[in-house]
Amino acid sequence: MYEGGPIARASGVMVALALAMFGGATLGAVALTDLKGFALVAVLSFGAAALLYLVTEERLVEAHEVRETPWVTSAFFAGFLVLYLIELLS
Repeated sequence: MYEGGPIARASGVMVALALAMFGGATLGAVALTDLKGFALVAVLSFGAAALLYLVTEERLVEAHEVRETPWVTSAFFAGFLVLYLIELLS
């Protein structure tokens, strides 16, 4: 009915995103199954910091007013990892 139209395209994109999410979850589950200790903490804290960074970057208008350097981004991730390790050890 809408061959190649907006509905077919939107449906295709939706299916592709769902498959990508399923594939990523499966790959992550297989890759992280045997991780323990510090390696698992590092991977999980990096993932959490990446998500926090993305939310902060997109939601705060002030974040785009100041030029960002790689040092600031690295410090954010390192700080989150340190705090996560401190919490893990306590």
